[in-house]
Amino acid sequence: MALLEARGVNVRFGGHAAVTDADIDVEVGRVTGLIGPNGAGKTTLFNVLTGLQPCVSGRVSLNGIEITGMAPHDRAQRGLARTFQRLELFGSLTARENLLVAAEIPRRFGAPPAGLTAAQRVDEVVDLVGLGAFVDQRADELTTGHARLLELGRALVTRPKVLLLDEPASGLDADETAYLARLLRELADSGLAVLLVEHDVPLVMQVCRRVYVLDLGKVISVGTPEEIRVDQRVVDAYLGQEVP
Repeated sequence: MALLEARGVNVRFGGHAAVTDADIDVEVGRVTGLIGPNGAGKTTLFNVLTGLQPCVSGRVSLNGIEITGMAPHDRAQRGLARTFQRLELFGSLTARENLLVAAEIPRRFGAPPAGLTAAQRVDEVVDLVGLGAFVDQRADELTTGHARLLELGRALVTRPKVLLLDEPASGLDADETAYLARLLRELADSGLAVLLVEHDVPLVMQVCRRVYVLDLGKVISVGTPEEIRVDQRVVDAYLGQEVP
């Protein structure tokens, strides 16, 4: 079931068509990939989904309700959470304090309690993402890998239904990427709908059940990883060669 849907999304910057008639479904219980070359429109489409970028036309729906004109905080209230390509942490706060700030957000907007206090929810997420040894370090002292996990944890602590990740593997080494892959599969298996924008194509092929490929603002291919890696349009536009 598609929890997050976009239909016919068009975005223009002056005379430039950044996204053209884009459709995308983000389904429950699976990781969906969004890939393409630099400038393809991935982050623009991502921002339309999260409410940071208005579209000229098209619509976005979450759990069957149209959210096209909703502000980002209203979408978050309905269960949408995201991470950013550039780390957006509070550097002078500890990892735990970063998580506590996010955990208090639902209460601030009047959401009903989920059965756990903010502190208990933070402890739960610390264990989930594996930050226990670093939870009392300042965010600006964390390695890139741990900072990425903290940003992911900060999104998870809000109890989202849909999780949008913008290049979460950027700056990670091979071991950290492998850990992220396992974590993404676990999150999907737990019932989350996950959208992954990522340049690490092997990671996308490993964890995604369905992949969308953008080029020059248009969706040029949709399919399983097996179908995408042999699609000549994708090979020509992005991959350059078949991905093993």
